[in-house]
Amino acid sequence: MSDHYNLTAAQTERIRETAARFNEPWTREEKNAVIELFRDGKRIEEIALAQGRTRNAIKIKLTEAGELAPYMSRRNQPWTEEETERLGRFHSQGYPIASCAKMLGRIRSEAEERLIEIGLLTVSDLQTVRQSSAFPKAYAPWSEDEINQLRSELEAHRQTLAALTDIAARHGRSLGSILARATKDGLCTRETPECPDLQE
Repeated sequence: MSDHYNLTAAQTERIRETAARFNEPWTREEKNAVIELFRDGKRIEEIALAQGRTRNAIKIKLTEAGELAPYMSRRNQPWTEEETERLGRFHSQGYPIASCAKMLGRIRSEAEERLIEIGLLTVSDLQTVRQSSAFPKAYAPWSEDEINQLRSELEAHRQTLAALTDIAARHGRSLGSILARATKDGLCTRETPECPDLQE
């Protein structure tokens, strides 16, 4: 059965530019190769590229093979031993927790709770993961280029709270991190009228 429907010839040709075997029949060997690559820790994007298929086609084959659960199919259901083993495997292979959950038909909070229950994640780790997700550069050292960019931005915007919030988002850091860096480098101080007080 075709993986895609109602596509124009132009759309099909564009997909074939990156997925050479788009809509071609699958052999048993190809299906087995997809499963083996996935179990070896290869990401869906990598498998799709290697097989000349689309990401969606790979996900369909993995779902048919029972390696992926249909989205949300297991929400609020008891965890099975096999499902727990797969969660641990996905997590150890470096997949983000949200991706682990989605591949198992779960929501993120369920996967987080189960990882804590089986000892693969601590509450402290979880807080770090969540903060890193909200602020991708939360624990990264500041580069000279970033400091110079921050200096230019602060001088241009004169540090209204709204501007600082936007600056923090562009840098992938928290507002507190921006204020601390600015104060450390003398870019703004508690006495500077334009700089919000750190205690506010």
